[in-house]
Amino acid sequence: MKKLLYLFTPLVLVLMSNLLLAQSSWTLQTNPLGTGVDATLGKIQFVSENEGWISTGNGKLLHTTNGGNIWTIVSPVPIDTLFTWSDPALDMCFINPSTGWVLRTKGTDTNWQGAVVYKTIDGGVTWNELTIPNYDAGIYIQFVDENNGWIMVFNTNYTGGGVFRTTDGGNSWNLMNLPADGFPYFINSNTGWVMPMDNDSTRKTIDGGLSWTAPWGTNTQVTLNSIYFSDINNGWIVGRNGIVMRTTNGGSSWDYITNTGLTPDYNSKSVFFLNASNGWIGTDKDNENPKVLHTTNGGSSWTIQETPVTQLDGDDIFSIFFWDENNGWFTADCGRIGHYSGLTNVQENNNIPKRVSLYQNYPNPFNPSTNIDFTLPKSKFVELKVFNILGKEVATLVSNKLNQGNHTYQFDGRYLASGVYYYKLVTVDYMEVKKMILIK
Repeated sequence: MKKLLYLFTPLVLVLMSNLLLAQSSWTLQTNPLGTGVDATLGKIQFVSENEGWISTGNGKLLHTTNGGNIWTIVSPVPIDTLFTWSDPALDMCFINPSTGWVLRTKGTDTNWQGAVVYKTIDGGVTWNELTIPNYDAGIYIQFVDENNGWIMVFNTNYTGGGVFRTTDGGNSWNLMNLPADGFPYFINSNTGWVMPMDNDSTRKTIDGGLSWTAPWGTNTQVTLNSIYFSDINNGWIVGRNGIVMRTTNGGSSWDYITNTGLTPDYNSKSVFFLNASNGWIGTDKDNENPKVLHTTNGGSSWTIQETPVTQLDGDDIFSIFFWDENNGWFTADCGRIGHYSGLTNVQENNNIPKRVSLYQNYPNPFNPSTNIDFTLPKSKFVELKVFNILGKEVATLVSNKLNQGNHTYQFDGRYLASGVYYYKLVTVDYMEVKKMILIK
């Protein structure tokens, strides 16, 4: 769903001489909705190292309790027909493993029947519909704690509506008077910003939106897509035309970051920082595969992380989230879920084999983990996947270009039921399947 294209367009990245090409540790995880437009995904957020949520375009959610090895489909209110403005990914928010909210629109994307907010206080087991202002559709929701949150709603043809705030967890809502067109973003109940849509000043409040200042502005024509603050002082904005900006003083001033290698035909929809130093930007460009731009020093230098998503899958990386520096995820076009592991399970040695070979896992039977070995005579794009006895994919272990040599991957089956499973290795000129048995 490509809605509000004047505001939300993909961001992309070019490899320049001042960037370092990093060995990719991104792999694809299995989306139970499949792939394509019907499997569209939006925001991704983890509430612990292993438990995470994804907003979907069909009004449902995806949920994992094992780091994304298995995602399950959750319907907040099965009797309601819903859809989601999953592009851009702004319609879901959890503040802890128990408490979260989702903003949906009843009906379909061609027949809006009203914005609705559902809330859970038991980790998604049950969801209750909240009473909110009556508008045709909803696009944005954010909470910073159990009480303070914001929603953006509007009417057909994007006329009417506005931003409403709650201070009691969603039981009541009051209209806010924003000082400019754009999206509000808050770091706590008092301090927030409005990210302008076009060439305009950012606005800041320190009293919960009662008053606003315009500490920074630009006369340059810019279109901004995403804003993120890791703390009250350090924030980032990314957008069209290669725009990446940083503030270290709470938005009193913003610096254009010019060493990223981005050119005017690059755009971004997603940015996430763990702290002032360590952060990621989702990137893409027409006729190029999406990539992730990474810095560990607050933007002084950047590395490129290749992803297993191809340009044929679409351009956009909608949402990106890292639990820590070694565990991250993104959602991308056509239902793609990317997973980053800095502590890779793949081991290599320098012995160069003569052919591609897939070996029997060991131990076999196993409980709960087993090792899978394969060899590559030269660098190849490799997919290693696990299927159950019915042929349903249960895990993607590798979906990446690997170096030549011998490789070992440890597969963890602790979240699967006992039974027969199959693992399949595929390269451009090789395919083999072997059986393994999980006994608990």
